[in-house]
Amino acid sequence: MNRIASAGLAATITLVCQLVNAQQTDNSQQTASSKRNFSGALEEVVVTARKRAESIQETPVAVTAISGDDLRAQGIVNTTELTKSVPSLQINDSTSTQIFIRGIGQRAGLIRQDPSVSVYLDGIFIPRADGQLLDTIDIDSVQVLRGPQGTLFGKNNTGGALVFTLTKPSEEQQGYVEVALGNYNDQRIRAAYDFPVNDDFYTRIAFNSHRRDGFIKDLSTSNNQSVDRLSAIFQTRWLISDELTFDTFTFLGKIDERYPSYHCKLVNENALFVNGLGILWPGDTDPANPRAYKDNCAANDRDTLPDLTTNMGASQRQTKKLDTLMFGATFDWALSDTHDLKAIVGYRDALKTGPQTNSDDAGPEEYQKAVILGEGDQDSLTLELQLNGSVMESRVDYTAGVFWQHEYKSETFLTSDPIIGVDAVVLAGLLGGQYAGTPPSLLPQIIGTPLPIVAALLPLDTRQNFEIEGQTSAVFSQATWHITENLELTVGGRYTEEQRESKLVTQIADNAAVSAIVGADPRFNTLYPDLAIHTFNGAWLQDPIRIANQILKNAVGHPDISSPLSAPKYDKRDSTFSQFTPMASASWFVPSEWLDDNALNSLLVYGTWSNGFKSGFLEPSGQDGLVVVDPEKLENREIGVKIDAFERSLRLNIALYSMIFEDMQLITVKTDSANTLVVTSQNAGESVIEGGELELMWIPTAQMMVTLSYSNNNYKFKEFVDQDLTALATQGRSVEIDRSDEQFPVSPEQTASLGMQYTFVTPVGLITPRIDFSYKSEIYLGFDNGSWDVRHTNPEGVYSDAYTLVDARVTWNNNEDDLSISAYVKNATDERYDIGAVATGDSIGTFAQALGNPRFYGVELRKTF
Repeated sequence: MNRIASAGLAATITLVCQLVNAQQTDNSQQTASSKRNFSGALEEVVVTARKRAESIQETPVAVTAISGDDLRAQGIVNTTELTKSVPSLQINDSTSTQIFIRGIGQRAGLIRQDPSVSVYLDGIFIPRADGQLLDTIDIDSVQVLRGPQGTLFGKNNTGGALVFTLTKPSEEQQGYVEVALGNYNDQRIRAAYDFPVNDDFYTRIAFNSHRRDGFIKDLSTSNNQSVDRLSAIFQTRWLISDELTFDTFTFLGKIDERYPSYHCKLVNENALFVNGLGILWPGDTDPANPRAYKDNCAANDRDTLPDLTTNMGASQRQTKKLDTLMFGATFDWALSDTHDLKAIVGYRDALKTGPQTNSDDAGPEEYQKAVILGEGDQDSLTLELQLNGSVMESRVDYTAGVFWQHEYKSETFLTSDPIIGVDAVVLAGLLGGQYAGTPPSLLPQIIGTPLPIVAALLPLDTRQNFEIEGQTSAVFSQATWHITENLELTVGGRYTEEQRESKLVTQIADNAAVSAIVGADPRFNTLYPDLAIHTFNGAWLQDPIRIANQILKNAVGHPDISSPLSAPKYDKRDSTFSQFTPMASASWFVPSEWLDDNALNSLLVYGTWSNGFKSGFLEPSGQDGLVVVDPEKLENREIGVKIDAFERSLRLNIALYSMIFEDMQLITVKTDSANTLVVTSQNAGESVIEGGELELMWIPTAQMMVTLSYSNNNYKFKEFVDQDLTALATQGRSVEIDRSDEQFPVSPEQTASLGMQYTFVTPVGLITPRIDFSYKSEIYLGFDNGSWDVRHTNPEGVYSDAYTLVDARVTWNNNEDDLSISAYVKNATDERYDIGAVATGDSIGTFAQALGNPRFYGVELRKTF
């Protein structure tokens, strides 16, 4: 089996180390000396981007391949760290997993929304984003395929794909143990060992444990952003015959750690929940000067707190749990010298707790709350059949197959707001403009009251139990015609059909029951039970809003749900989404005789047209139940060059592309038919992404290596029509706004990386210092139109700053090459940067910011045997 090596990092270079034993014997002792010889040429890198093994420099696909040795050379221990060196790749892991390639990804982590970047482990598709960020345990290689991979990989690949391959069992008894210790009580141990049973049956077991204390101290709870992960993989390889191989793996994973906590920054004084509606919050005691909401955010402002400290309050929910069982089996049958049949079966079962956070506004008070209740179930079964081969005397290579998947997933989601307070005139205006069903006789009564008023104008609780059962079927084919020795043409297509059955059970707060509870207290008088409107027999200085909420909380007695719920409302819908995604590419290998008299060793020029498809889904929309969100479609035009030069000591790959993105699925804030604010999804009509990527590897001397990557992506909405949230919320009136001038969120426009290492040969072994720089330009993190409106007056409230991270590592390898010790530091300059942050300007008016990793340092020991 070919070993997939790196195309982008340290060990892609063959610093071929051969131990030469020169033994000299005399009468008193025997001495040994060893030296290493280095080759200054890049080795051939084999990838499977087209479902067959071929050289990366002969593959007309923008792909980065990283071997397991490369991962260790850079100290990469989880998938998130790939973002430091792979162009156009952005990975965030805060309260939800976000993987973006070329600006395309999925921002939310809710089960109804599929990821836009697919992840495969030994050919098994991992359908849920929260299971995609793998620890790099026993990984032989990872390939990052950029751009839509809608033909051979197919399902939800508008952004691209990450393909992980495990290290396979061998016929020799061998293994390794790796331990590491670092600051923040970081403890990591990995081990693997091959146990061959006989000449035809091999097994391998690998184990990983990683624990680290949280580095963010919260004033109310324990430290957050901790790590606590256990995983194990058991593999078998059965050589049934010379033609048939049967591989299996069983993966067990357990995560029990804490999400990062947020900071809060006020971004828009005129947001609906700040000053826009004129409402009062618990803690407000002066209707002429409402401060509680703003003070709540200011209490957790990063600029006013000690470094790496948050203040999210005692009610925050930061527990992150994921228990995973995954099984894969691959039959590889060589039908003949030119044809191969492969069958891949995969099963995944996972139980997820979280994401759980205090509130969307990120302050210590529990004002807005959005949590996942209980455990979410995720089950999937996949089957893929592939037929690969060559015909017409190897003039045509082909891949054809079918894919099928069944998936079940469930989630219970709770959103909550408190009882709020209002001035009589403000309440009359809100009721007259928004709540058209309010009895006209009530308005004069409200305006005439001199007493403080509390009401359930915002939805107190909405609990939704969501179940999705889906089936995906696809048929695909791709063929490459070697027209001449130097010219080839590839065409292919895939037809995909997604069938989904969605069940939604919704319960909302029973305002009449809320009113009965609050109104039973002699301090309150009921005005309108349908909205739990009450007057308070006292003064604002007594904080009647907090009193009303405390009465309700004590009566309900539930740790999460703060109000009595109405009878459940059931909604069930079936939907089918289908799409044909074709592709074509032409490749020209410059004849070798043209290159004889210059520095070039090989040159490939290619052009590709490809398409991607991401399934639509059914979205809960408040009291309206399930609404359809259309599929995403992506069309990509790409040209590229791949060069090896200077006796293959330099490798340069460049890709330029232009993509048309239709019906991009975006999270937004809207109102339902009851004029209640809801977080939901919608489609942006059309977008354009244009950009380029560069990867360079260079060996200036036999013992030195330099890697460089750069990407520049320009994102532009061409058609994006939304609704004005203020008009919807205050007047119940639909007013269209054009958001086509906005910048894409989450993904930076520019990324760059630079890595350098040099290997010193000493009498006691090899010493290899390495340094890596990674750069991300500023990132727009706005959520709605209001965020974009304030970018000029308050850019620090909607953008994360550009940043550069510096990692350094020194490794010693002994002469026998079976022991290494490394000292490392990550984020050596202790840079502060944001991950997974979101700015909401129209409604909440805040910027919730989650910090990335500070400076980590430690030592690592690896022993092979």
